[in-house]
Amino acid sequence: MNPIFLAQWMKERRSPILVLAFCGLSILATLVFGLGMDNKIKIGVFPSQGMATSVVEPWIERLNESDAIEFFLQDEQKARSEVRGGRADAALQLMESDYRLIASIDNPNVQIVEQHVRTVFIEELQLRAAAEHAKDPESFRQEVDRYLERPPISVELRAADGSELARYDMGLQLLFTFTLFLATFTVGFKVNAITMEKASGIWSRMILSPIRKSEMYLGHLVYSMMIGFMQIVVVFLLFRYVIGFDMGNNFGMLILIAALYTLTIVAFCILIAGMVRTPEQFNMVFPSLIPIMPILSGGYMPPGTITNKFLLLISEVFPLKHALDALTGIAIYDKGWLDIFPSIAKLCIIGVICMGLGINLMERRRG
Repeated sequence: MNPIFLAQWMKERRSPILVLAFCGLSILATLVFGLGMDNKIKIGVFPSQGMATSVVEPWIERLNESDAIEFFLQDEQKARSEVRGGRADAALQLMESDYRLIASIDNPNVQIVEQHVRTVFIEELQLRAAAEHAKDPESFRQEVDRYLERPPISVELRAADGSELARYDMGLQLLFTFTLFLATFTVGFKVNAITMEKASGIWSRMILSPIRKSEMYLGHLVYSMMIGFMQIVVVFLLFRYVIGFDMGNNFGMLILIAALYTLTIVAFCILIAGMVRTPEQFNMVFPSLIPIMPILSGGYMPPGTITNKFLLLISEVFPLKHALDALTGIAIYDKGWLDIFPSIAKLCIIGVICMGLGINLMERRRG
């Protein structure tokens, strides 16, 4: 095993561009998309025809009492164009005593916005109706505002164990997604070295040497895993200790999940290599298949966005989904080993099946 491992390492020393490029892309993509990710839902608001802007501003101020949603005044054509193009979840058209929510798709964010707007409108219209029957409407509103500042009963939302609810960090999810996704490319192209050696005849000549075939496979696979794992660890360390991402209190668990994911993705790449005949075919199939993983795994979208049962079933096949579930559970929700055990078990099952099938296919196609 050692000679094969060292041979791959010597190749890497002579040309480390591939690993450095994917490592740099992981950092760059997270900085561009992750740091610019605002967790607030932004909704453009525009008045109905003939409605003065001065009437809209109090409504916007009232709607912005929520910490999760930000409402801002926007031109009607631009607001509708943003929604139509998918750049905004929804837009809000205000009327004197009513509203209209404009959305092109039905996702969890739209439901949250609709519920919040409906609640605000009901409360405000009830107060207005009550103020009309008061002797001094202005004093009545001031009294209500003072009362609401110190209500006799307040409701506080907490987790089941009594702790504060953790706010979902989409930037952290994108960090995990880009890092694991680009490490997959590094591992895949390293695993393809086996196919290249078989196509060039080097593999057949090594079989005649004292090195056993199992050691030949093991040398390639251990090296591929080590390179992918080191790439992930370097990016995690950089974002935790240099850039200052809050990755939770169990950083060691994140590293172990990264190691398990790398091992599983090596097996996944072995399966793809076993299904093709030449390294050129691998270089065509692999870059076409892997970009589907983060999309179907929900890596680019908030949790709950993908609701189609067929797509959710397909995503179970990809290791990235289960690794993301485990990593976000540890970093954001402070989950323990028992909580993330289903994700770990699925990663192990995928790894075992892919490794067995992949090596079997490679041995049947070319010895």
